[in-house]
Amino acid sequence: MSRTQIIQNRNGAPWLDQDGEPLHAHGGGILYDNGFYYLFGENRTGRRKVSCYRSRTLSDWEWRGDILTLDSDVEPLYCRSSLDLNPYSTAIGANIERPKVLFNAKTGQYVMWMHWENGNDYRDARCAVATCDTVDGDYTYRGSFNPIGHMSRDCTLFQDDDGTAYFLSAARENADLLVYRLSDDYLVIEELVKTLWPGQYREAPAVMKRGGVYFMTTSACTGWHPNPGAYAYADSLTGRWSPLLPLGDATTYDTQPTFIVPIRGTETTSYLYLGDRWDPTDYQQSGYALLLLEFPDDRTMEMRWADTLEIDFETGRVEAVVQEPEEQRIRIRDVGERLYLAADGEAAIVTNLHYQADEQIWAVEPAAEGSMRLRNVRTGRYLGADSEQRKVMLAAAEAAGEHEWSLLPIDEERGMLIHRQSGLALAMAEDRQSGELILAEGSEFKHDRRLGSDPRWFLLAPVRGGAAG
Repeated sequence: MSRTQIIQNRNGAPWLDQDGEPLHAHGGGILYDNGFYYLFGENRTGRRKVSCYRSRTLSDWEWRGDILTLDSDVEPLYCRSSLDLNPYSTAIGANIERPKVLFNAKTGQYVMWMHWENGNDYRDARCAVATCDTVDGDYTYRGSFNPIGHMSRDCTLFQDDDGTAYFLSAARENADLLVYRLSDDYLVIEELVKTLWPGQYREAPAVMKRGGVYFMTTSACTGWHPNPGAYAYADSLTGRWSPLLPLGDATTYDTQPTFIVPIRGTETTSYLYLGDRWDPTDYQQSGYALLLLEFPDDRTMEMRWADTLEIDFETGRVEAVVQEPEEQRIRIRDVGERLYLAADGEAAIVTNLHYQADEQIWAVEPAAEGSMRLRNVRTGRYLGADSEQRKVMLAAAEAAGEHEWSLLPIDEERGMLIHRQSGLALAMAEDRQSGELILAEGSEFKHDRRLGSDPRWFLLAPVRGGAAG
């Protein structure tokens, strides 16, 4: 039987398991064990904390169980830790995020590390540990703690070629990324060995090793809103790392990194980026993406969008599958507050990101002199401007020719939308939280950066990804 597989779950969409149920595995990690890829991730339904799925082909996921819950057995570590999974006695208990699992060959145990919060706020910032004798069995909760007294939020695990394991997590209110070497049994912190990019506020780390070179992907700290991803490389995990380098587009294709999956075959080893597409409006509609990481040379990493992947698990070769859209579609995001331009009847407003909201999607129609018309996908009306009253509105189709926009680039990611007929710029109102849009003076007006980001700066983000599957 051929082991070439086209991934069934479309990138960017919520994924479904074999039973047609949503995959609950965000912030997840993957462990290859005995012919299966095991996916571990957070589950925020009921008393569940971590769920496990498996697949031979990174598709057609089989649910294996809720391996960590509020009712899991507990056993303390040999260092001081708290065994409390529900400190406020709430229905959902503590928040467990970004679980990762390694197999320890010396002890024969599977060891999970994760981010622990009290379920009420994010002030505790602890790591936590759980163990099991089988990869997908019921894990015993071993407790939470602050590693060597540090805060510990977004985290990951990495196992080097010699079996040494490392725990990486964001500390100091996410300002720093810390690298810890674990004990031989992987149960406790042995030593803090590296502080990465102090004061640069990186989170969501994922680590891999290729040809003796270590790579790490991270994101900026913007909550569940997407931001420009970055990677770095080093010859030693505990040595000097490169500066942060751009990865993907201005929103990392609307994802945040969570893990890097090696596909080892007879001809090559490919590396896949696993990312979450968080939905800030409806967590349960959050999606996933598996994207191919490419390496033009031994220290350069690149990542391009793919709607899905075609993977040859025998050879290790991976091909990106991209479906060309019938028309160009974008979301328009305010740079300062990360609010998205949306249609509300005949009005244009800004709202919080929601990937299921067609009213936030705009079709780009070419117009005169390199300008464009912006048609709202939900209403069919066009982004327009009342220059006399300095108001933004939505125009009917028959008036679309009177409302054309030009993009004045500010840098590679941001620009001003200039109304071609009036020369005025789309802008957020002075009270940005009001959600009101106005028309402001164009590029000839210089903004005082001490007042924050320019209210005329917007990001035009391509719409990528499909329906659940």
